[in-house]
Amino acid sequence: MKKFDLSKIAVSKIVDVYSYTVPEDSSGKAKTLNNTLVIKRSGRTVYTVNGKEFVADTNNILFIPNDTEYFIEVDKSGPCVVIEFDICSAPENICVCEFFFNNSSDILNTAKNILHYWSLKGPAFEAKCLSEFYSIITQIATLDSYANTLAGKYRLIHKSVKYIEANFDDSDLYTTQLAEMSEIGETYYRNIFVSVFNMPPAKYIQMYRIEKAKELLVSTELSLEEIATKVGFANSSYLCKVFKSTTGMTPLAFAEKARHLG
Repeated sequence: MKKFDLSKIAVSKIVDVYSYTVPEDSSGKAKTLNNTLVIKRSGRTVYTVNGKEFVADTNNILFIPNDTEYFIEVDKSGPCVVIEFDICSAPENICVCEFFFNNSSDILNTAKNILHYWSLKGPAFEAKCLSEFYSIITQIATLDSYANTLAGKYRLIHKSVKYIEANFDDSDLYTTQLAEMSEIGETYYRNIFVSVFNMPPAKYIQMYRIEKAKELLVSTELSLEEIATKVGFANSSYLCKVFKSTTGMTPLAFAEKARHLG
């Protein structure tokens, strides 16, 4: 389902604000009574709604509409601020959604202010909470908009891409490991990677290894077996297979042509 624009909702009032930490490996069914925003400072919680998983963690704030049944699983325990609120108008496509967060200190501090005002219940606390809440919505909308640009998406996977470049010779490079390094789900990681590089992570790793193999073919006298090991292929046969499918020629033919041209 397409993500809706959070900035287009009109909030009539804050209903409740509270903080809690659910123990790791906890799970259970529940239902929202009000529209709910889940903001986690640390940890990871998975909400399943109608068979689809949504994550609240240090990368994503989770919005859950009122009257939504869900199943919750706490993968990693961590403190959480929950803001429940009423809406007087909203986009037609409003639904359960993850919004880019990246552990923003500004959003965390604003959520802390709301929690503080709500707990003290001092003069005009409801108005203060509502004002601060609109500030959070604006910040989320700005961050989420940036996250949908190529620069924003690359920022999420930047660490893992640099890891690939530094460890391409490791034959145990897998998407699961890279996604965990980026602290996002494997499917989400793969989708972001494809949108940035126009190829899945496994293909990118292969292409990077082939480029390194080309360098070694031209600049060294290493055997194909030695080159295969150095660039992360299991053996020379697999190197030759991938090399030909990528370049249209065998490694030896490539080396001969490159030396002739050089």
